[in-house]
Amino acid sequence: MKIKLLTAGAFLAALAMPLSVCAQQSQYPYPSSQAPSQAGTTPSGERIHQRWMRRLGNLNLSGDQQQHIRSLIDQYSQSHPEGTPRDPGASRELRRQILGVLTGDQQNQFRQAMRARRAQMQRVQQPDQNQQYQGQPNAGQPPSQGQPPNQAPPA
Repeated sequence: MKIKLLTAGAFLAALAMPLSVCAQQSQYPYPSSQAPSQAGTTPSGERIHQRWMRRLGNLNLSGDQQQHIRSLIDQYSQSHPEGTPRDPGASRELRRQILGVLTGDQQNQFRQAMRARRAQMQRVQQPDQNQQYQGQPNAGQPPSQGQPPNQAPPA
C-alpha cells in the first residue's frame, strides 16, 4: 500500500515539474535587445517614419511633402510613445492626415499599391490549391460536372 502511495506521489510530482518550470520561466522578462515583437504596442517614431517612407517611396514626394509627413509622424509619436498600447483611431487619423498631404494622383497610386500588396499577402497566406491534387488524375483541376467517369454517354 505504501509503495502504491509513493509511486502515485512520484508520478504526480513528475507531472507537476514541467508546469512549475514554465511558470518560473515566464516570470523573467526578456532583455530589451532580445524582447519578442510586441504586437499591439506602438512602435518608435523612427520605425513609423521608415514604414511610411517605404509605403510612399515610389510616389516622388516633394521635399515639402516629406517634411510635412515627418512632422505629422513626430506629433503622433509624441502623443503615442513607443511601447504604449496601439490606438487604432489615432492610427487611422494619422493615415488620413498623411494622405491629405498627397496629390490626387499620388493618393490613387498609393491606394493601388496597397490593394496590390493586400492581394499579394492573401495569395501568400492561402495554401496552394494545386498541391492537394498532386498525384491524382487531372491534378489541379476541379472534378468535372459531366458524366460519371465509367459510363458511356447516352446514344
